[in-house]
Amino acid sequence: MAPSSSTTIPAFYRVFFPSIDPLIALSGIYFAYFQPAITVSSMFPLSQVNITPSHVMLLQQLGGCYISVSLLQIFLHRYTYDVGVWKLFQLSILISDIALLHSLWTALGAQERREIGKMRAEEVGIVLVTAFVGLVRVLFLTGVGSGSKVVKKVEVAEEKGLGRSVRSGSFMKGAKRAWNVDLD
Repeated sequence: MAPSSSTTIPAFYRVFFPSIDPLIALSGIYFAYFQPAITVSSMFPLSQVNITPSHVMLLQQLGGCYISVSLLQIFLHRYTYDVGVWKLFQLSILISDIALLHSLWTALGAQERREIGKMRAEEVGIVLVTAFVGLVRVLFLTGVGSGSKVVKKVEVAEEKGLGRSVRSGSFMKGAKRAWNVDLD
């Protein structure tokens, strides 16, 4: 597939993906590293699970994955405004969101607790937040909102003297010129 030449990202997504979405992921990072019992109990009653070093190791790996994705969300979305790159990245995170919802669905099914009345508040919260963020990803991937007034980042960058430097990878040099800032 050829790279996308489109350079417009609707304002809502430019705020949501690099700023709000990583903040949402912070809770997953915190619970994976510092509250493993709560993380496991959000899918299985603690009476059924004895937290072992294996659980902790797997949750810390999950936390590391959340950190990696969050950093990519923060920095990649600020580094490039190429719609194709953003869509590929959001598609990959959407797959992860679907896997999370599927694993919760499977765990609740094993306990015969798929009905909303049998789910605990933290399980409902996981479903609602993940479904909401997943819906935002689907809307972005399908182009919803792209017909609204958007800022063309490359045009703005070119007006500030960043055009060539963004494309050539010498972003910091262009930023120094555009904002008269000494970044060294």
